[in-house]
Amino acid sequence: MTIDSKKQILQTALKLFLRNSYKEVSLKDIVKAVGLTKGAFYHYYTSKEQLFEEVVRYFYNNAIITNYSSFPKTSLKEFYEHFLAVMQEPDSFEAEEEEEGINLFTFFTEAYKRVPDFLELYIAQQKKEIWAWAEIIEIAKRNREIRTSVKNEELAAIFLSVNDGVFWVNHAIMEKMGKSIEIVKRDWDNIYDLLKTSRK
Repeated sequence: MTIDSKKQILQTALKLFLRNSYKEVSLKDIVKAVGLTKGAFYHYYTSKEQLFEEVVRYFYNNAIITNYSSFPKTSLKEFYEHFLAVMQEPDSFEAEEEEEGINLFTFFTEAYKRVPDFLELYIAQQKKEIWAWAEIIEIAKRNREIRTSVKNEELAAIFLSVNDGVFWVNHAIMEKMGKSIEIVKRDWDNIYDLLKTSRK
């Protein structure tokens, strides 16, 4: 068993937990999907519960955008368009998951119930995202790309709420990734059009 084997367990378990509820995924399903014996599985995890907790942390560190360092820092429009492009990259949610279907609502509900520090993980992620958006909004104001009296953090929360709302309701429950991104882009473009100055 190697570090790669542990990563494979996490990635495989994440796919299973995104497709089905926690209760529907058995330890047998996970072991079979990874291609390990139960003994090999127990080398890393003592239970399905422990694995699920680590899967949730893995999801927050790898499947959700957490690193904005490569994002454009000159334009709010370029920033959010880059965000949408990143969302469409295979690492965000792999193409096969698109076909199989995922249910983020169920996944987050289970995480809230079963992972003791889930709220701390969620709040920490939100703070990172708000800070990154507030920073580009401040730059857009200084460059006169946009004009608004709304505070940077509050405007950042509006942009992120649109994204979260679409993905929780449309993507997580009934829509495909591509359709959800179209809706988010439409709404973000409309917000941007309300904010942009005639200079741009």
